[in-house]
Amino acid sequence: MKILELKAEKRTTKGSKAVTKLRMTGKIPAMLYGHKQDNVMLCMRADEFTRILHTGTRMLYLTYDNQKESALIKEIQYDHVVDRVLHVDFSRINLDERVKLRVPIELTGESVGVKEGGILTHVMKDTEIECLPTSIPEMIRVDVSELGLGKAIHVRELPVLEGIRYLSDVETVVVSVHQIVEKKAETEEELLAEPEVIAKKPKEGEEPAEAGKKA
Repeated sequence: MKILELKAEKRTTKGSKAVTKLRMTGKIPAMLYGHKQDNVMLCMRADEFTRILHTGTRMLYLTYDNQKESALIKEIQYDHVVDRVLHVDFSRINLDERVKLRVPIELTGESVGVKEGGILTHVMKDTEIECLPTSIPEMIRVDVSELGLGKAIHVRELPVLEGIRYLSDVETVVVSVHQIVEKKAETEEELLAEPEVIAKKPKEGEEPAEAGKKA
């Protein structure tokens, strides 16, 4: 497995004004931490980070100040209004040390239950796994072709991948197919039934009206 490299540079300024100015120059602020070492404030070109992100990789080599560190993309903050990355957290890792992270779950195929008129619900969009950094999958693909009405796929039934251990609760439902529940039609008697009229409180000097009749 080829590990991609991302060039970064140290930054000394922090605060909202400083990072806003940084973003205006086409760079993304970042933080590198972990392994009981000092945190390092970094920044990198937005287009370079986006290019690597689109490959689906989660781990990479960060190079800065003549240093090269293996790191995991731990968290990305987005501005969803303008669709851009605001900040990235990197976590230091060793290539021979197992890591824990969440990876997305992708559904493939068309469920037989859906073909029979059921509704498919993708309950669990990602799952927590543990593996070596070099074995991190881009996603977990789940084939739902044989999933029938009233059936579900749980974490315990996720595909077995070499070197991957699932950490999420094995009984958690990942995806299910259920029957459409139609609203019970009202009977003719219910439709024709005259609603009961609640008598108004009589004014002083008036006789009270009987329930179900106009006053």
